[in-house]
Amino acid sequence: MYKLQKFSSSTNDAANHHQHTIGGYSFNDFKTFYQPIVELSSGKVAGYEALARRRDQSADYVSAGMIFVDKSLPCEDKLLLDRSLRKMALLKTLAAQNTGFITLNISPDWIDFLADDQTIPTLNMIKQMGVDPSRVIVEITEHCGSLDNLKRLTQAYHQAGLQVAIDDFGAGASQIDRVIELEPDFIKLDMGLFKAAVQGGYAADVVLSIVSMAQRAGCKIICEGVETEDEFHFAIECGADFIQGWLFDAALSTWVSADSYLRKTNHLKASFLRRKSQRLESSARHNKKVARTLLSLSRQLDATDPLASIVETLSIEDMCRLGVLQFFLCDQDGNQISDNVIVSSGCLKMNDQYLGYNWSHRPYFPILHAMNQLQNEHVVVSEPYRDISTGQLCKTHGVFISGVCVLLIDVLAEDVVLFQS
Repeated sequence: MYKLQKFSSSTNDAANHHQHTIGGYSFNDFKTFYQPIVELSSGKVAGYEALARRRDQSADYVSAGMIFVDKSLPCEDKLLLDRSLRKMALLKTLAAQNTGFITLNISPDWIDFLADDQTIPTLNMIKQMGVDPSRVIVEITEHCGSLDNLKRLTQAYHQAGLQVAIDDFGAGASQIDRVIELEPDFIKLDMGLFKAAVQGGYAADVVLSIVSMAQRAGCKIICEGVETEDEFHFAIECGADFIQGWLFDAALSTWVSADSYLRKTNHLKASFLRRKSQRLESSARHNKKVARTLLSLSRQLDATDPLASIVETLSIEDMCRLGVLQFFLCDQDGNQISDNVIVSSGCLKMNDQYLGYNWSHRPYFPILHAMNQLQNEHVVVSEPYRDISTGQLCKTHGVFISGVCVLLIDVLAEDVVLFQS
């Protein structure tokens, strides 16, 4: 395998930096900027992401990201610039003693150039400079690079005391196997997917699901690209541990006080708490109304012909007002023993499609069994899910009747998650 030149920290670095050019720009036109990352629990700046910036004709600094994806530029030059900027970030971290972590973006393209017996340049820099490795987080883009090389590299980082983050999580098709193989410490949600999820719908369902999976694996969650109050609130819904974005600041040329955004963070969290509490109150009131209806129906059932005995007495208006989609009966083992009574277009329709199906595998069913042993007429409510037939977000409410069968009602969910559905 081709070996790229190893990083050198000689006294000629400054001269070499001045002499090198890439894409028509001198290396002196490039600088490392730092975007603050706020810890949600403390409200303080916990660290920074190191980002490459290039000085333009007006002497302002703009993103230099396009340099690193320009395939017409020599890979060796891009690597040399990348390591030069990485060194700036580590020197900044060293100078700011005990004031947060630094995240460094490592391209998998570089990883695939390293031979198996080659030392890792970033680890060399950290050791030579005397930077505390626990303050360094390496970000790896999740959808590129050889998985075997990534695994070897992340193991070396972990052994050296660094932490690892998977960046752009959710943007590619292989994120799950990489979480299993790489055992990252952090997950950074893909910015595009995150912003789509804030609008609700299926994107929100997917993001909440993959975040739940990452958290079960012990990963901390970083939401980046957060620019608005709604996005901040959705980041909380995602279980974010850290938040990064223009809502706080763009990438800066230097580090700021740890308390710089404390007041703003506390204000945003307070506004989330108010909105969330109101949504939970509304959901609780709705659940109580459904529970009263469910218990009333269960007491009216006739054992000989259960559903037929009550269908004629139902108020379609009340069913629609509650958002009832359908209801049906199961035996105590979860086998459906009645037709579905479907509320549709202002009338009730009977459907025997699922007669004989077994629903004991649904998460709420074992809970129904357990609560029936502890308390009579205890209503159990499922987590929100998408109804297969309609695609609508709903919940299932259930109660045991005389300990021998179960009445289940599927109802449109007044979801407690703060996003537009």
